[in-house]
Amino acid sequence: MKFITILLFSIAILAIVVVALGVGIFFSKKKKFPTTSISKNKDMAKLNITCPKHDELKSCGLKGGCCGGIKHNLN
Repeated sequence: MKFITILLFSIAILAIVVVALGVGIFFSKKKKFPTTSISKNKDMAKLNITCPKHDELKSCGLKGGCCGGIKHNLN
């Protein structure tokens, strides 16, 4: 009996947390998701991290940009 009470309490707390996170994400206009595309992320460009297409072109000796985003220097 005690196990079922703890289980139901845990499920209730988890449901409240999921609903609160959903409200925070869907109804907040201030939040902006970070850019996850490697080719358009300036922080990744500063670290010289490129997309796989760019790396493949570079390894084949071909010149080309990175998926239409920030241009990286090909050495």
